[in-house]
Amino acid sequence: MRRLLLLVFSMLMASILIFSSSVFANSNLSSNISAAVDLQSFEIDSFEQIVNAKNQQDHLVILWSFDCPPCIKELQKISDLHQQYPEYQLTLINTDSVDEQVRVKKLIQQYNLAGLDNWGFANIDEEKLRFDIDPRWFGDLPRSYFFPLEGKVKRLRGALTSAELLALFQPS
Repeated sequence: MRRLLLLVFSMLMASILIFSSSVFANSNLSSNISAAVDLQSFEIDSFEQIVNAKNQQDHLVILWSFDCPPCIKELQKISDLHQQYPEYQLTLINTDSVDEQVRVKKLIQQYNLAGLDNWGFANIDEEKLRFDIDPRWFGDLPRSYFFPLEGKVKRLRGALTSAELLALFQPS
């Protein structure tokens, strides 16, 4: 009986040790991802700040969420475009809650987009943030805004194809 209790106690301690080491490893992974991805807080007037800062060349702003399957597919296309044309000005704005930042950062890192200008909605009324971006936008995703150096802003609804992404930056 004593041996049985000793065996059960040993197994319990081993389980606790394994569990605590996996929790520690996951927290290290989260902090490594957090350090690798700079996700700026998107607040009222951030959109205007982004547009004004990028007014020296064509610029594409992409709004996305991890709950939006077409957005995730578009992230891969954006990643491909960025790898092929790193000089293109691209800004990603994630519309998920602040509570989901670790998950958002993992996706940004997974698609090699950490080098882009990355923003995430702050803990502010989401409706006000959407209105600040575009009073005609009610939250449908994916959504993009192309700011050509010359010409009018293009409001783009739905996922863009690779050809459409590339065509935005090509001279007309």
